[in-house]
Amino acid sequence: MVKHVICWKLRTDHDEAEVRAKVEFCKTAFSRLPSVIPGLVSMKLYTEPMTSSTCDLMLDAIFEDEASYIAYKTNPDHLAVASVIRPLVSDRVCMDCEV
Repeated sequence: MVKHVICWKLRTDHDEAEVRAKVEFCKTAFSRLPSVIPGLVSMKLYTEPMTSSTCDLMLDAIFEDEASYIAYKTNPDHLAVASVIRPLVSDRVCMDCEV
């Protein structure tokens, strides 16, 4: 299994209400991806960080194997959701590991 974790820092130059609406859209959309992307076991977007956090959002995903993860990167359903979140982000860090 492969764990894929992304942490994002949101830009501050966007309308806050618009950002929240897009983040909520992405939260729902990411949670639906396991039902349409082969090999994606689970996916959750965390949107309520503790005050000790240095990021605003965290995506936590688990894939059956590395091949599933690689296929996900170019999956049109994934890319559609990613295209909504990317313009809102000022910084991104990622860690992928076998679990």
